[in-house]
Amino acid sequence: MYFLLSLGVALAAICNADPIPSTALPNSICKRRYEYIPVDGSCDSYIECRDYRRIDMYCPDGLNFNQKAVFPDYPCSYPIEVPCKAGAVSRAAISNADCPRQYGFFPSPVAPKGDCGQYRMCIAGDAFDMICPAGLAFNPATSTCDWPDQVSSCNSADFLSFSCPKSTVDISGNPVITNHKYENECYAFFSCQEGKARLLSCDPGLAFDERVGRCVNEKNVSCTSRRK
Repeated sequence: MYFLLSLGVALAAICNADPIPSTALPNSICKRRYEYIPVDGSCDSYIECRDYRRIDMYCPDGLNFNQKAVFPDYPCSYPIEVPCKAGAVSRAAISNADCPRQYGFFPSPVAPKGDCGQYRMCIAGDAFDMICPAGLAFNPATSTCDWPDQVSSCNSADFLSFSCPKSTVDISGNPVITNHKYENECYAFFSCQEGKARLLSCDPGLAFDERVGRCVNEKNVSCTSRRK
């Protein structure tokens, strides 16, 4: 299960794409008065047509051109949303001491060893250190917060400080799911299937009962703290 990073950053708020210093002359490539046209072999360059006049453009560093964008919508998106086509290339990265590219999500250079839940978000070359929701790890391959066992660079047991018991199967050969208490938390628990631990939470009004291994009415669970 994948969780797309929800950061409240709208691409519409990102600065406009940059014009390539070239010509803005009438060109037969512009068949429509206003449109975007992809550039073969490029991930982040495109042609913008205005009044049938061609303007060569490129997306901000770290973003790719979205061929599905319809003028005047913003035509650049993160690579996780618009993957680069096979064989296509992007411009050389514009990096600085804090950001590999001007825009994007990257592994945290300041996270303590074994902490897979931190990552770095770059906006216009400014770095913001972020933390995934509890129980999730940053996956550099997808630029998302993911289950730790799905992140090759993350040691799930060390990160969660928890290891599932040996996996078993039922009489039909299906993996048995077991649930386990999460620290001193009443409303969260580890769910184990085939040795993979997932940190889950109970629905509102319910709390985890270690005795029965599931969420029950919170009134029936002795909790030191209650949800507000």
